[in-house]
Amino acid sequence: MIKIQVQADCGNAPKKMFVKDFIVAIVNNDQASLEKNATDDIQWTTAGGETIEGKEAVLAALRRFRSDKVAELTIHTIITHGYDGMAEGLLKFKDGRKEAFCDVYRFKASTNHAPVKNIRTYTVEPGNK
Repeated sequence: MIKIQVQADCGNAPKKMFVKDFIVAIVNNDQASLEKNATDDIQWTTAGGETIEGKEAVLAALRRFRSDKVAELTIHTIITHGYDGMAEGLLKFKDGRKEAFCDVYRFKASTNHAPVKNIRTYTVEPGNK
């Protein structure tokens, strides 16, 4: 079971809760939730990496990189405004590796439960300091 920690202030707005739930669905491999909350033409771009396009391809990539190997998810901050949102935190993997992440989201609309249209991910392996 994946340990999930979210700062208390991350849930004080409906769109923040939507982002939190989307990230939790990724690490829990909740495909039904992800399919419901992503547009058919979703794109996922990793900094310094490639852009993956289309719901099926993006969800498969998220499953490969963010679900099967995660032991712990900590979300430090979620910010949303209009069509955009951002979440940053830390992933700890079963092999002991850690990855600090920042996901920048673009939604299909500015409404609270609009599906995700685009994700840009920035990651770094934090040092031991």
